[in-house]
Amino acid sequence: MAKMVGLSRNLKLQWLNKVVELVLEDLKEEEIKEQLNEYLRFEIESPTNIRKTREILMNIWVYDNNYSGKTKMTALELIRNYPEYSMPIHWCMMLAAYPVFVDMCKLIGKMAEFQDEITLSQLKLKLFDEWGERTTLYHSIDKLMATLKAMEALACDKPGKYHVNKHRISNSKVVSFMVYTMMLVDDSGYYTFTEINSSNYLYPFEYRMEKETLLADGRFAMNNFGGELSISLND
Repeated sequence: MAKMVGLSRNLKLQWLNKVVELVLEDLKEEEIKEQLNEYLRFEIESPTNIRKTREILMNIWVYDNNYSGKTKMTALELIRNYPEYSMPIHWCMMLAAYPVFVDMCKLIGKMAEFQDEITLSQLKLKLFDEWGERTTLYHSIDKLMATLKAMEALACDKPGKYHVNKHRISNSKVVSFMVYTMMLVDDSGYYTFTEINSSNYLYPFEYRMEKETLLADGRFAMNNFGGELSISLND
């Protein structure tokens, strides 16, 4: 069965912040929908595009998915206490909600390891290899790139050419959440200390997960295999 693309509209950071604001007000689902419709109407004319954008925002922060039971409450607490780190927290919730965002980040992260410039043509080719040349994916890639630009994860040098824009994350609680979410969506079992501090999924962020933080956080398990530290998630 083909994976669903889903992320077919570009997003802005202030829109993501708005849906979190409504969730933190403890509004009911229908009330959040109504208020988002009203809010988005100021920037989006088409009722169809308003509905699509609203549903994407709600899929990230309101509706349940495979990971929301393990991520949402922590994410809301972090964004309430550290609103200056809203961007990486939204990023993690988008990873949890949309596999296409996961694959896009992974590809960009891998490409950025070997080249300073990310080209749209390369990215499309690699995503089509993984997802197939679907019309929905073709249109979604441009929306995804617009979202990454709006979140300042990528900067556009000239049409079709981008470079990664780095963000320093120094809050240990936010870093722990980022690493935890990355390990959830990647689901590879064990990670080296180097791997969790240089994940492709988290390519626009400069961060450092300290061993002391791992030891103190019950979500993580640490073992020593062959003299090398390995990290996994506790169930």
